[in-house]
Amino acid sequence: MERDEAFMVVVEFDTSPENQDRALEEIGAYVAEFLSRQDGFQRSFLSRSTDGKGLVHCALWRSEADFDAAGVKAREHPAMPGLRQYQPRGQRYQVWQEFRGD
Repeated sequence: MERDEAFMVVVEFDTSPENQDRALEEIGAYVAEFLSRQDGFQRSFLSRSTDGKGLVHCALWRSEADFDAAGVKAREHPAMPGLRQYQPRGQRYQVWQEFRGD
């Protein structure tokens, strides 16, 4: 993995124990049906907090430019207004090093 290319976006979402399952379904569908089909998308993980109060989506992209191009399309996606209810907060990261288990 090239240090100057690989790029990760981590987005946190607020949920409650009552709506966490619904949020997982909605965000998971958005990722599966739209985000994962964008150029440069490599893989991602959608994780739930054990207390029901949040989700985290970590996505690995080929480059920041690929993510930015997908972001332009995402702003117009019909699911976006519904996903905003979970107060998404994103942070961009350059992948510095990758570690793998045996």
